[in-house]
Amino acid sequence: MKRTLLVALWLFGITVMILPSGPAFAVPSFSRQTGASCAACHTSYPGLTAFGRRFKLNGYTATNLSQVKVKPSRSMPGMSINQIPNLSLIVQADESYLAKALPGQDKTNANFPKEFGVYYAGRIAPHLGTFLQLTYDSGGSISIDMSDIRYTGKTGKHVWGVDLNNGPTFEDLWNSTPGYGWPYVENSTGVDPLVPFLASEDVMTNVIGIGAYDYWNNKVYGYLGVYQSAKQGNTPATGAAIRDAAPYWRFAWTPIDNLEIGTFGFYAKYNPDDPFTTGNNQHILDTGLDSQYQIYQGNSVYTFHARYVRENRSDITDIPGTTSLTTHFVNMDANWYYQHRYGLGAGLVFVRGDQSNFYNKIDPDAFNLNSKPDTNGLTLQADYLPWENVRLSLQYTAYLKFNGSSKNYNGDGRNASDNNALILNALLGF
Repeated sequence: MKRTLLVALWLFGITVMILPSGPAFAVPSFSRQTGASCAACHTSYPGLTAFGRRFKLNGYTATNLSQVKVKPSRSMPGMSINQIPNLSLIVQADESYLAKALPGQDKTNANFPKEFGVYYAGRIAPHLGTFLQLTYDSGGSISIDMSDIRYTGKTGKHVWGVDLNNGPTFEDLWNSTPGYGWPYVENSTGVDPLVPFLASEDVMTNVIGIGAYDYWNNKVYGYLGVYQSAKQGNTPATGAAIRDAAPYWRFAWTPIDNLEIGTFGFYAKYNPDDPFTTGNNQHILDTGLDSQYQIYQGNSVYTFHARYVRENRSDITDIPGTTSLTTHFVNMDANWYYQHRYGLGAGLVFVRGDQSNFYNKIDPDAFNLNSKPDTNGLTLQADYLPWENVRLSLQYTAYLKFNGSSKNYNGDGRNASDNNALILNALLGF
């Protein structure tokens, strides 16, 4: 590990030294549309500033671009679209090191591309904007990724909107909910702790939802939406998926512009085998509390996030001795960005839950029989942004406990510290 760590640090250091300096990163089409620096909206993509939250709230429609305009008439509607298409490309590549290799894998792995994303992001028409992402990932799949289409308006002190998206919390304005939570560099080693159901692969980007929101007097935000299964590459949806309508709610209070205190929740009926059978439906309720606080001080931006999710899973019929489970998830992080160029961040993750054979059944390679999901983890990250559209990141994650134990957590001799990971990530947008 020492040799790999030295090589990764050397590559990171050489890259930093040979590149010139400049300010922060965002989807470039937003900058082309608004004429504003990426740093106006982002601390580090996708982390948002107050201006970035207002831009998203108003449907990504603010523009300084020349418009192709057609006045409405009795015989046809009008048109007003940007002369330059709102297209962007984002490419990510990384090198990852895992303390102990997973079966059939190497300790050190390269991902190129880790992700290749094509974005249509920005104004479509007056009051209508979008953030659409088509992604090719290192697994060789092409899929619709995080997507958000919204129609917005203003009435008195109210900013309101109707929103269509493919994941609960994607519509949110703050980075303290699961959809856009820190760390903004995804761990690519294939080893991750348990996450709340609303943030799972069976939900995120595999559903479609519509909802409405209102932000009153820049103080009280509310969103109500409903989701149904829209499993990609499988229509109608079969296999593990939610059934029927799944409601989602979000409320937040912002006593001052840079402080948010909120709550959110998601309720779904879920069948791990076939969503269109009549039996064996689990009922899952995720309820959460969250907060974000930002401090702007000279050339520095400090951001703090905290999130707690309580998950109750009931009507479990296929695990003897288990009919319901309660799991608690806690995430906390603090980030400092200087001149929108240098960044340091640290985050903690804690998972606690009931003891059951449920976890071993859903993932036998990751859990012992009759185990708990308990995890304690720490992530440290350093970022360097030499240009507006380039971010280099070095991330280290360490675990004291993983999936219920610090030693032999899966029954095959794997320890929590074996999942410690070092990742060198490069992100480029144009």
